[in-house]
Amino acid sequence: MSEQYPTEDTQRVRSALTCFRITALIAGVALIVLVVEMVLKYGMDNDALSWWSPVHGLLFMGFVAATYNLGSKLRWPMGRMVGYILTAFVPLLSFWLEKKVTREVQGQLAGAGHPAR
Repeated sequence: MSEQYPTEDTQRVRSALTCFRITALIAGVALIVLVVEMVLKYGMDNDALSWWSPVHGLLFMGFVAATYNLGSKLRWPMGRMVGYILTAFVPLLSFWLEKKVTREVQGQLAGAGHPAR
Protein backbone atom coordinates (compact mmCIF):
# COMPACT_ATOMS: atom_id res chain seq x y z
CA MET A 1 0.00 0.00 0.00
CA SER A 2 1.47 3.36 -0.98
CA GLU A 3 1.44 6.24 1.44
CA GLN A 4 -0.75 9.18 0.61
CA TYR A 5 0.81 12.61 0.77
CA PRO A 6 -1.10 15.86 0.47
CA THR A 7 -0.85 17.48 -2.94
CA GLU A 8 -0.80 21.07 -4.07
CA ASP A 9 -2.56 22.28 -7.18
CA THR A 10 -3.09 19.15 -9.27
CA GLN A 11 -2.06 20.88 -12.50
CA ARG A 12 1.31 21.73 -10.96
CA VAL A 13 1.70 18.14 -9.79
CA ARG A 14 0.90 16.86 -13.29
CA SER A 15 3.40 19.28 -14.78
CA ALA A 16 6.07 18.23 -12.28
CA LEU A 17 5.32 14.57 -13.03
CA THR A 18 5.76 15.17 -16.77
CA CYS A 19 9.09 16.90 -16.14
CA PHE A 20 10.16 14.04 -13.85
CA ARG A 21 9.21 11.42 -16.43
CA ILE A 22 11.15 13.15 -19.20
CA THR A 23 14.26 13.70 -17.10
CA ALA A 24 14.17 10.15 -15.72
CA LEU A 25 14.14 8.74 -19.25
CA ILE A 26 16.86 11.12 -20.40
CA ALA A 27 18.98 10.30 -17.34
CA GLY A 28 18.58 6.59 -18.09
CA VAL A 29 19.71 6.98 -21.69
CA ALA A 30 22.51 9.32 -20.62
CA LEU A 31 23.81 6.75 -18.14
CA ILE A 32 23.85 4.05 -20.81
CA VAL A 33 25.85 6.36 -23.10
CA LEU A 34 28.20 7.11 -20.20
CA VAL A 35 28.79 3.39 -19.69
CA VAL A 36 29.58 3.06 -23.40
CA GLU A 37 31.95 6.04 -23.10
CA MET A 38 33.74 4.41 -20.16
CA VAL A 39 34.08 1.08 -21.99
CA LEU A 40 35.49 2.89 -25.02
CA LYS A 41 37.88 4.98 -22.95
CA TYR A 42 39.15 2.44 -20.45
CA GLY A 43 38.65 -0.78 -22.40
CA MET A 44 39.61 0.30 -25.90
CA ASP A 45 41.69 3.45 -25.32
CA ASN A 46 39.24 5.39 -27.50
CA ASP A 47 38.30 8.97 -26.54
CA ALA A 48 35.51 9.33 -29.12
CA LEU A 49 32.91 10.10 -26.45
CA SER A 50 35.13 11.88 -23.94
CA TRP A 51 32.92 14.97 -24.24
CA TRP A 52 29.91 13.04 -22.90
CA SER A 53 30.78 13.00 -19.20
CA PRO A 54 30.07 16.72 -18.56
CA VAL A 55 26.88 16.51 -20.63
CA HIS A 56 25.77 13.54 -18.55
CA GLY A 57 26.47 15.55 -15.38
CA LEU A 58 24.21 18.39 -16.54
CA LEU A 59 21.45 15.97 -17.50
CA PHE A 60 21.76 14.27 -14.12
CA MET A 61 21.39 17.62 -12.35
CA GLY A 62 18.17 18.14 -14.32
CA PHE A 63 16.90 14.80 -13.03
CA VAL A 64 17.81 15.77 -9.47
CA ALA A 65 15.95 19.08 -9.85
CA ALA A 66 12.88 17.36 -11.35
CA THR A 67 12.85 14.77 -8.56
CA TYR A 68 13.05 17.48 -5.92
CA ASN A 69 10.34 19.51 -7.67
CA LEU A 70 7.91 16.59 -7.79
CA GLY A 71 8.84 15.39 -4.31
CA SER A 72 8.35 18.80 -2.74
CA LYS A 73 4.92 19.16 -4.36
CA LEU A 74 3.90 15.75 -3.03
CA ARG A 75 5.66 16.37 0.30
CA TRP A 76 7.86 13.30 0.03
CA PRO A 77 10.38 12.82 2.84
CA MET A 78 13.93 13.81 1.92
CA GLY A 79 15.08 10.20 2.29
CA ARG A 80 12.62 9.11 -0.37
CA MET A 81 13.82 11.78 -2.78
CA VAL A 82 17.45 10.83 -2.17
CA GLY A 83 16.61 7.17 -2.72
CA TYR A 84 14.96 7.97 -6.01
CA ILE A 85 17.94 10.06 -7.08
CA LEU A 86 20.30 7.20 -6.24
CA THR A 87 18.47 4.95 -8.72
CA ALA A 88 20.02 7.05 -11.48
CA PHE A 89 23.41 5.53 -10.59
CA VAL A 90 22.32 2.06 -11.73
CA PRO A 91 21.87 1.54 -15.49
CA LEU A 92 18.24 0.88 -16.48
CA LEU A 93 16.88 1.48 -12.97
CA SER A 94 15.65 4.99 -13.80
CA PHE A 95 13.33 3.47 -16.44
CA TRP A 96 11.75 1.29 -13.75
CA LEU A 97 11.52 4.26 -11.37
CA GLU A 98 9.77 6.39 -13.98
CA LYS A 99 7.06 3.76 -14.40
CA LYS A 100 6.70 3.20 -10.64
CA VAL A 101 6.40 6.89 -9.76
CA THR A 102 4.04 7.58 -12.66
CA ARG A 103 1.65 4.80 -11.58
CA GLU A 104 1.82 5.93 -7.97
CA VAL A 105 1.26 9.63 -8.61
CA GLN A 106 -1.48 9.09 -11.18
CA GLY A 107 -3.21 6.75 -8.73
CA GLN A 108 -2.84 9.33 -5.99
CA LEU A 109 -4.38 12.03 -8.22
CA ALA A 110 -7.21 9.72 -9.27
CA GLY A 111 -7.85 8.79 -5.63
CA ALA A 112 -8.14 12.47 -4.79
CA GLY A 113 -10.84 12.86 -7.42
CA HIS A 114 -8.52 14.32 -10.06
CA PRO A 115 -8.23 11.83 -12.93
CA ALA A 116 -4.92 11.73 -14.76
CA ARG A 117 -4.92 13.17 -18.24
